[in-house]
Amino acid sequence: MSYNVLITGASKGLGFSLTNIYLRANHKVIATYRKDLENLREIANKYENLILFPMDVSSEDSVKSAYELIKEKFSSIDILINNAAIYIEDRSKTIENIDIERVITTLNVNSVGALRVLKYFYPMVERSNKKLVINISSEAGSIADCWRDREYGYCMSKSALNMLSMILQNYSKNKGVKVLVIHPGWMRTDMGGPDADISPEESAEGIYNLSLKEWDINDKDIYMDYLGRKMNW
Repeated sequence: MSYNVLITGASKGLGFSLTNIYLRANHKVIATYRKDLENLREIANKYENLILFPMDVSSEDSVKSAYELIKEKFSSIDILINNAAIYIEDRSKTIENIDIERVITTLNVNSVGALRVLKYFYPMVERSNKKLVINISSEAGSIADCWRDREYGYCMSKSALNMLSMILQNYSKNKGVKVLVIHPGWMRTDMGGPDADISPEESAEGIYNLSLKEWDINDKDIYMDYLGRKMNW
């Protein structure tokens, strides 16, 4: 079965790898981006099932504008992947000298950004066949397993995304929509750095496989890594 898949932050890293894997499997991909369109342009001529839209998840006007355009072309979205995220913190800064504005910006993109996207696109997911929302989180969002003594903004943003996901799953049970919140692993991307454990392609393959499974709508174990292994909240 071919699905309509919306991926935010699709221009590089995990988002670009996810875009590629869904395209190769003949799904229709609505790839949204804020900037850095070069990678997507390179594959646009190769795949007729790729549709590109600019969308800045930190701006409600931008998300709404993208929604107005996308709903004219698609009646529903089977799989919505909230992938857009930033890491702009200085890892060396402790509580005494933390940059509050960077924390606010991080929260605005990584957690409130996903909320903006869902505000507009959730009804399109509800109308679909697959009815799946995937929020790309991180082990950094786990309170139970927290080991860091800094990186406040990023960790707080992912914990907030986890809570968004759980509330949305509670809301969605009677609507048939399943929510997954996935730690993609430590990836060799601009954010993860060159020494990370896995490539974004490896993570994307795992997430793709999870997206095709049939999920119990009542199961609250929705926080997992890219291989489906349960994570601690």
